[in-house]
Amino acid sequence: MSLLLALLLAAPAHAAKLSPAGEDAAALLKALVRVDTSNPPGSERGACAVLAAYLKAGGVPYELLESTPGRTNLVARLKGDGSRRPLLLLSHLDTVGAETGRWSFSPWAGDEKDGYVRGRGAIDDKSMAAVFAVVVRRLAASGARLKRDVVFAATADEESGGRWGVRWLLEKRPELLDAELGFNEGGTTFTRGGRVRLLAVQVQEKEYLDLALVARSSGGHASVPDPDNAVMRLARALVRLDEWRPAHRLSPVTKAYFHGLRGLETPELSSAFDDLLAEDEERVERGAEALRENPYYNAMVTDSLSPTLLSAGVRENVLPSEARANLNARLLPDTDPRAFLEELRSAVEDSGVSVEPLSASDGPAPAAAPLEGPVWDAVRKAVSAESPGAAVVPSLSVGSTDAGVLRRRGVAVYGLEFPLAPDDQARIHGHDEMMPLSGLDYGARVVERIVADLSR
Repeated sequence: MSLLLALLLAAPAHAAKLSPAGEDAAALLKALVRVDTSNPPGSERGACAVLAAYLKAGGVPYELLESTPGRTNLVARLKGDGSRRPLLLLSHLDTVGAETGRWSFSPWAGDEKDGYVRGRGAIDDKSMAAVFAVVVRRLAASGARLKRDVVFAATADEESGGRWGVRWLLEKRPELLDAELGFNEGGTTFTRGGRVRLLAVQVQEKEYLDLALVARSSGGHASVPDPDNAVMRLARALVRLDEWRPAHRLSPVTKAYFHGLRGLETPELSSAFDDLLAEDEERVERGAEALRENPYYNAMVTDSLSPTLLSAGVRENVLPSEARANLNARLLPDTDPRAFLEELRSAVEDSGVSVEPLSASDGPAPAAAPLEGPVWDAVRKAVSAESPGAAVVPSLSVGSTDAGVLRRRGVAVYGLEFPLAPDDQARIHGHDEMMPLSGLDYGARVVERIVADLSR
């Protein structure tokens, strides 16, 4: 047995007993977290090597595909009889970076403490890569006759738009990701008293758009204050945009999600959901106003805008001739980007400040994955076995994943999340990211049931 494989399979000491799938997922996740895949630069090759060693030991065939030096993707496939089109299990191996000095432990610790696997990517998205790899290897070991191919893809570059990952694979090797349906990140869970009460499956996501807000002036010597100072013009424009209130809109997806949350959230939010779902316009407006106090839920019913980067000036004693802010927009699927830009320009109310798109659209937003059918039967059956009485509902993701690219290619992709407490969710892309072993184990058990149901 190789040293790498021995490290992967070393039995950890857990505070709570995990299932066999959960044990393997925890060991594999720790090994993946120890490989720094911060993007940029990504460097997913080492993480792919960890997965390759694990899959090879289980006799699972795979390919390693390098899109550009150091940027590696892994695609494994269990062959079925072809009577149904493939099932894709999709995850990404790159992570956002980490401000090491702000963490209480090493971002690449890949260790276990107090019931958590700790380190950057422990949740997003190496936990899913670990679970999918374990499920595929266990399915191979079972010798089950499959009606469809089961494909596991661990890809590069998701955090930067997928140029060297999913997009590259679709351009160079589209047959590898050709599937009828797939599972990916992007869902949410709602727990209470240590029990999963609701699992929301992501079927659609908001569209990503970066914009530049640019203020210009003549510049000059800083000893003579200029009322048209580009920095001040930019600041005033940002204040106007902060006060801008885009209209709220509910889709069948968000209606079903809010309906499922009624009675699980706080009384105030449950009342807001009731108002939003009412037929009376006055009640709907009251519910929308109440939802504005909750940034996450509000982002599900409105187009959103966040300033993320600022730049201006060349010297301390020179008035800048240009000041610039990057605005990160997330648009509801039915929003027309051109109409959105015009609305922003009207809200700015300054001809000296321009709003310029920085990222290109992939075209009209793809339709949501189907809201009924065999996938929902399989998910509800799996969740019911693990969490009797828990609701399973569709959801809209306020962020963006690789699922959007695949949905445009006709793959019905569904997003999952393994159970997390609110504090755990807040650490995604933040400091001290860590994955609860209980949530990882739950995810492994549920995914194994779903894959078995849909592939046999």
